[in-house]
Amino acid sequence: MAWPDPQIDYAPLPHADVELGVFETLLVLDGRPLEAGRHLERLRASTRVLYGVEPAGDLEARVAAAAAGHGLARLRVALAPPARTPQIELRSFDPALVLAPDEVTVITVRVRGGAGPHKLIDRGWLARIEAAAGEGARSLLVTRSGALLETTRANVFLLRHGELATPPLDGSILPGVMREVVLEHARRLGIAARETRLTLEDLGAADMVLLSGSLRRLERARVRPDRRSDAAAERLAAALDVRGGGAR
Repeated sequence: MAWPDPQIDYAPLPHADVELGVFETLLVLDGRPLEAGRHLERLRASTRVLYGVEPAGDLEARVAAAAAGHGLARLRVALAPPARTPQIELRSFDPALVLAPDEVTVITVRVRGGAGPHKLIDRGWLARIEAAAGEGARSLLVTRSGALLETTRANVFLLRHGELATPPLDGSILPGVMREVVLEHARRLGIAARETRLTLEDLGAADMVLLSGSLRRLERARVRPDRRSDAAAERLAAALDVRGGGAR
């Protein structure tokens, strides 16, 4: 089936106030902050590039202490210059949202550029896109030339005939922690996976759209049924299901 032209055309250039800082969001399960090492290294990489500083203190120890004793929670680490000591915040998280079985609605949004490789605290322009897309929809950003980027909260993968593809890390999208984890598990499971430029044409040809994020882990939007793609999605979901003893 052909995917429709972007349903929303967002004219303003991407803009965020870099000086407000950067943040990371981690899923806490049974007192463990999942993929903490990768998240904190990404935070440090951003603070080096954007502000020329390293976060102060033993951040790993602080994150571990904050997560201890919590069954399921969302942990946020934020650093706003000129401060060098990150702030840590913990909130409860609905277990029904982790690897939720329901398919999500994806709405394509044409934009003039991507959000970039840093997870910035200022998400104003992305929030406006989400509001335009409507509650519950996942806004998939598409460039003027038709290249797929990511959603406002997740990296995107396309499954076709059991093979996985995702846009490359070219500086226009976030190098997602779960994006990296999904690629690692795909290769371990023998699922062909590649990083390549994807377009609306590829979206239309896909059997399934997968969205990867640190809290929801893996969401799916169906385009058409395909036995190999369905099986690949199920194997990836099982590998990422930390509640069932899978990937941690």
